[in-house]
Amino acid sequence: MPRKGENWKPPVYVGPPDEIPGAVRSTKEQPRDRAKCPICFDLDLRFIPQPHKDPNFCSYGQVARHWIPSADLAKDKNCASCRLLKSAFDTLINEGEVIDISPESEVNYSIAILDRNDDDSEDSTKKKKRKATERYEESKGLIVEMRCSARKKGSKDDGYQEEFKAEIYTPLGASPSSFKSIGAAGEVPTQPTAEDCAKIIKGWLHNCDENHQICQAEWHGPNNEAELLPRRVLDLSGEDVRLVESSPGQRGHYVALSHCWGKKQLLTTTRATIEQRMNGIPWDQLPKTFQDAIAITKGLKIKYIWIDSLCIIQQDKLDWEQQSAVMADIYSRCYLNIATTRAGGGHEGCLGARWTVRDSLKWAAQFSRAVSRGREGSIKPSKIRRSPVKSLKIPEVEYDVGIRLAMQSSHEALQTPRWIREHATTAPLLPRGWVYQERFLSTRTVHFHANEMVWACNVTQRCECKSLDGKPVDGDGWSASKDQVVNLGETSKRDRKALYGLWRTIVEDASLLDLTYESDRLPSLAGLASRFAKYLPENERYLAGLWEGDLARDLLWETGGSKQSAGPTRKREMTAPSWSWASLVWGGGESASGMEWEYETKPKLAEWAGVKTYKQDPRTRVISVEVDVDGENKYGIVKGGCIIIEGALCAVLLKDVPKTSRPLPVSLANVLSVRYGIFNSLHLEYDTPTAESSTGGTVYCLFIGSFSERFDHNSKPHITHQGLMLKLENSGKFQRIGRWSQHIEDWVHNKEVWTKKAGVHRISII
Repeated sequence: MPRKGENWKPPVYVGPPDEIPGAVRSTKEQPRDRAKCPICFDLDLRFIPQPHKDPNFCSYGQVARHWIPSADLAKDKNCASCRLLKSAFDTLINEGEVIDISPESEVNYSIAILDRNDDDSEDSTKKKKRKATERYEESKGLIVEMRCSARKKGSKDDGYQEEFKAEIYTPLGASPSSFKSIGAAGEVPTQPTAEDCAKIIKGWLHNCDENHQICQAEWHGPNNEAELLPRRVLDLSGEDVRLVESSPGQRGHYVALSHCWGKKQLLTTTRATIEQRMNGIPWDQLPKTFQDAIAITKGLKIKYIWIDSLCIIQQDKLDWEQQSAVMADIYSRCYLNIATTRAGGGHEGCLGARWTVRDSLKWAAQFSRAVSRGREGSIKPSKIRRSPVKSLKIPEVEYDVGIRLAMQSSHEALQTPRWIREHATTAPLLPRGWVYQERFLSTRTVHFHANEMVWACNVTQRCECKSLDGKPVDGDGWSASKDQVVNLGETSKRDRKALYGLWRTIVEDASLLDLTYESDRLPSLAGLASRFAKYLPENERYLAGLWEGDLARDLLWETGGSKQSAGPTRKREMTAPSWSWASLVWGGGESASGMEWEYETKPKLAEWAGVKTYKQDPRTRVISVEVDVDGENKYGIVKGGCIIIEGALCAVLLKDVPKTSRPLPVSLANVLSVRYGIFNSLHLEYDTPTAESSTGGTVYCLFIGSFSERFDHNSKPHITHQGLMLKLENSGKFQRIGRWSQHIEDWVHNKEVWTKKAGVHRISII
C-alpha cells in the first residue's frame, strides 16, 4: 500500500482555491460556475474536495473525507445549505436515538458529504463505464457521513465517539426542494404490518410479471414446469394451516420460505406427527417466523407455502435425501421466496420494528491495536448501538425534507457473500449455508432485512427506500452473483471454462458460511450442482464437489489453514476423500478463513491487479476416479473416494527432520528426493494448522499446472507452479495435506527447479 512519502502528492480537487491547505489546484479547465459557500460548497459534489480519490493517498483503512465541523456550519447564517445541514443533524442527534446524550452532555460533530455512487468495491471496468453526469442524475438522496462525540460539560474525558451515515431526502410525491443534490426517496415505515408489506410486494410482483421476460422464462422452465407443487405443501385456505400431499402434476402458486431454524426447537413433521399436521396445525403452535410468513402469504392471496421443517419428514433419511435432491426445483418453481433475513431463529419473526446498528468505529479499534502494538490499555473499544429506522422532518426548511440513518446494511448485504460477516447482526440469515443456494435458485426473493424489505429477481433489485431500484443483480466481482447463475446457459455456449470457474467461486463463498451439521456441506450446494449439470456435457460426473471435466484444475484448492490457528480441520470420520474440499470442517463464524481457488475467470477488480491464466502440465493425467455416494442423491453426502493420477512427483525432506523409515512402494523407488531448505521459492501451504505434524518428515509434491499472471505495467508474465502436497499412508496410497506453490521469477532461474527433473509416477490418492 502506498504511503505518504517521497512519491506522495497532495490531492487534486476542483473548487475554491484557498479552502484546503496544501491542496493542489487542477490544471484542467475550471467550470464556469463555482460554489458560493466555502464551507458546504452548496452541497455540490463537483466542488467538494475528495482526497480519498487520489491514488497516492494511504489512510490505513480509514476513509479520507473533507470534514465540516458543526461550529463552521453555524457561522454562515445566510447560506441555506449550511442551515439545512445544521438543522438536519441537530434534529438527528436530539430525536433520532443515534447517540446516548443527557442534559449535561456536550455534543460536537463533523460531517462529510459523500457521493453515494462512489463504491470502492466496484471493479475498475464498471467504474470506467459510468459517466459523471449519469452519477449525479442517479442520486436519490444526499448521503452524509457524521462523526459525533459526547462528553459531560467541563469534563476533560474524551467521552465516546460515534460514526455513521445519514440520508437527507425528499419523500416521493412531495414537492421537490431547491437543493439539486437532494433527490427523492421512498419512506420506510418503522413498524409495518403484514398487510403493509403484502401491498408493497404485490407491486413488485406485478412489475416483474409484466416486464421481466427472463424471470418468466426461468420460472416457467424449459418444459413449462411453473407452479408444479412440491410433494408436500401447507394449505392456507382453511381456518387452520394444514399439511397436504400434492398429486402428480398438480399446479398452483406457492411461496417458499428461507429461514434460520435457530437454537430453539422448531415445529417439525416426523413420521409420528405427519397425520396430526395433515389434520390441521393450531395457530398458537406455529413459531412467530412461520406466523409472519403465512400472514404475508395470505395477504398476497397465495394458497400454498412450503416450509422445510414441516414439508420434509424430519429424522427420515430417505425422505430427506429425496427432497434435498429436488431442492433446486422447489425454489426455482416457487412464485416467490420469502427470506426472513433479519431473524436468527424461527421464533424471532420477520415482522417488527425496523432497526439498524452502527459498528463503524470497528476499524478505529483495529487501527489503534496495530499502532499501539497490543497495548490494550491505550485502546478505547467502539460501541455497537442499535437505533430505530425512522424518518425525521427537518425543521426550519420550507420544503418537505427528511433525514434518517442510511440503510447501508440492506443495500450492501446482498451484493457479495464474500463480506457477509460484516452484516451478520442485521442479516443473520445470510451467513447460513443452506440459504446461499436458495437465493440463487429462486427467481424472485423478498428479503425481510432489519432495515427494510429488499427485492431481488433475475433482472433487478428494489427496496422500500428506492435506493436499490434498477440496480442489476451482478454483484461486485468478488463473489458469485445471481445473474451469473441465471445465465449459465449462455456462459456454457461461450466459454465452458468460465462455468467451471464460476463453480469454484461458489465454493469459495460457501466455505465461509455456517452449517449446524458439517455433513450438510455438499447437500447444501446440491441444488446448484444439479443446475450446473444441465449445462455441462451429458454424463459428466460430479465428484465430491469437483467436476470431472476440469478435475486436475479443481484439485488446486487452498484453505489458508496453515496461516492461522482458526483454519479448517479434518473430519474425524473421513467422509469425502482428502482431495476434495468437502473433507474439511470449515467452521464458519467470525474466524472463517475461506478458500482461495479461482483466479482466471474473475474480472479485474482493481487497477493494480493482474490477470491470471492457467495451463496444465502435459505430464499430468487423471487415469480414473471413483466416489462412494452415501444414499440416492448423487450431489449429496460422500463417504469415500479414490483418484489415480499421473504426474511429476518429488519427495521433499523437511528441515531438521530425519527421512522416514517407512518402506516405499516399488513404484516410488526412484522418486526424486530434495531438501526443503534449498528452495526458498517453494511454499508449502498446509490444509489445516496441524497437518505439518502428521507428515512423518517427508512431503510428496505432485505437479499439476502453472499460473501465468500479467500486469499492465509489466508485459513479462509472472509464473507460479502449483500442485498437491501429499503424505504416504501405510496402505501405499496417498492422502492430501495441502497445496504447494513455487514462484518461477528471474531471481530463481539459476536455481534448481525440481519440476524439470522429477520423474512421472502413477499414484492413488484417497
